[in-house]
Amino acid sequence: MRRVAVAYICNDYDELLMGKRNDNDKWTQPGGHVEKNECPVAAIAREVKEETGLNASKIELICAKFSQDRNGKDMLIYLFKVSTTGEVDTSNDPDNECDDWVFKDPIEVCNELHVPAEHNIALKYWFNN
Repeated sequence: MRRVAVAYICNDYDELLMGKRNDNDKWTQPGGHVEKNECPVAAIAREVKEETGLNASKIELICAKFSQDRNGKDMLIYLFKVSTTGEVDTSNDPDNECDDWVFKDPIEVCNELHVPAEHNIALKYWFNN
């Protein structure tokens, strides 16, 4: 089973940190696969640092759910509320996923998400809180 960690980074205006992906021009949150034998908390700290250059100063598990990927394979998705420090710097992202990260109102981009709204764990949490 694949495990995925997603960061929920929100500002004081209730906007989420999002980046426009280079491969499909759709919006996403920082996150990625949890490596074999890696703790999900360590994975999200690593992913946030790699993708955004930001340091995770506080990490709190807020949701976990089982799902299936596009190929029907089982996934466990962890959603972490993450507080960060530092400046955005995408130069160390090994995947070059996004060129920049900005705070966006999810309503403005809900039809342009990498993970569609009906399956997007971060968006569902945002709507309900």
